[in-house]
Amino acid sequence: MATAPRPGAGKRVAQVKAAQRVLKIRIGDIEGRLCPDNLPFSEQVAVRKACGGLPFSAFWAGEQVIGEDSLQIMFWLARRASGEPNLQLNKVLDEWPSPLMAEDFDISIEDAEEDSDHPE
Repeated sequence: MATAPRPGAGKRVAQVKAAQRVLKIRIGDIEGRLCPDNLPFSEQVAVRKACGGLPFSAFWAGEQVIGEDSLQIMFWLARRASGEPNLQLNKVLDEWPSPLMAEDFDISIEDAEEDSDHPE
């Protein structure tokens, strides 16, 4: 007897895959990586503290649209996840290129399997 998948199984699989996507951000010569759909609670709290109570979701609603303020937050978090855990947002903002030009940055998203050389 064949069994059907449990209701919602496809949705859960999609959520797991999204949580494993790696966002790579390069600003100038510095690159950072993070999984924006699986941000640790401690990093979510750090965003709220640094941004006057705004939640991380105010800056990340998916890869379709990322404003410069969101890019700054994402780059800060990516650097923290990539070996600078005590990095303060103010330092990132002080170093931010102004104006930000297209050649100053690069953003890409990969599945975790594609990025197995660079674990978080």
